[in-house]
Amino acid sequence: MTSNDELTISELFDFSYDLQQKLETNKIEQKLETFNIAIERLKLAEDKLDELHLFSDNEEINEVASNELRYFILYALIGWLYEYRSSNREQRLDDIHLSISYLVKYLQLCKNYGLVKHVPIEKDDDKERFRLHTTEDRQAKIQKIKEKKALEQSITKLREMMQDSNRVDDETKRRLYLEQIRWWIKQAEDDIFELKDEIKLLQFAKNPIPPINNSATVTNKLPIDGPFTLVTTKDRLYKEAVGGAGYPSIPTMTVQEFYDDLARRQAQQPAPPSKPAPLSDEQLNEVDDPAHRQNVCLTDEFKDDNPRGHGNRYNRS
Repeated sequence: MTSNDELTISELFDFSYDLQQKLETNKIEQKLETFNIAIERLKLAEDKLDELHLFSDNEEINEVASNELRYFILYALIGWLYEYRSSNREQRLDDIHLSISYLVKYLQLCKNYGLVKHVPIEKDDDKERFRLHTTEDRQAKIQKIKEKKALEQSITKLREMMQDSNRVDDETKRRLYLEQIRWWIKQAEDDIFELKDEIKLLQFAKNPIPPINNSATVTNKLPIDGPFTLVTTKDRLYKEAVGGAGYPSIPTMTVQEFYDDLARRQAQQPAPPSKPAPLSDEQLNEVDDPAHRQNVCLTDEFKDDNPRGHGNRYNRS
């Protein structure tokens, strides 16, 4: 059986990349041992790449050979494996730090080749300890999702072309590796911010914010002098707290006193003159009131023109 040290970079990378793809798509059980095997082999491939000095800080992406481009995502794969490795709560914090370290290392490599402009820092300042990263605005987030979706479709199409031996050429392989690099750039940027937020939540659960020292705070006490009784306290609370200094509307009498005073003032007022009672029809006829006589004439004319039952003849058979 061949040991890991005897395997080539290509064999180490291909084996680990195949494991990562199966773990990501849940084609195999996500056991801790499987993650450890993939991480171990990728780290061996990393050591061999460092010995060869395969990547440089002073060359362009066009100068890298197509077969070497696929190793670009090695750091991103290790970061992903640390991120999703099932570990206990104590080890989880270490895995997150390792994942961020490798993802930042991957983005730094891409920056050296002009593929990204900015690389996030590994650790936030202490001032940001209990502040989560603000979410992106909706439009930018939608745009990033669309770009990742387009890259995924392109990668799927190129992989299908790679399976056809008649259609495999250097240009197709190079396009596939570049699309994978771009997809992992967007994935790494998102994962770094999410992992930093997770670190803050874990640290907060372990060491919450210390309670505020109330010894230095000044308490506002009610200005109550003398013995404390319910009557004096209620009176002081109303006059000093509710009414305030110089408040003009402090009550001067009780409700019963108010109604007694109102009744007394109403009794002292003179009674208004009574209205005369309306005259009956007989009295109006006796006095020969012209308005009443005109009203009677109009009523008689209406009855002559509209006899009883006149309006109910429409549907009568």
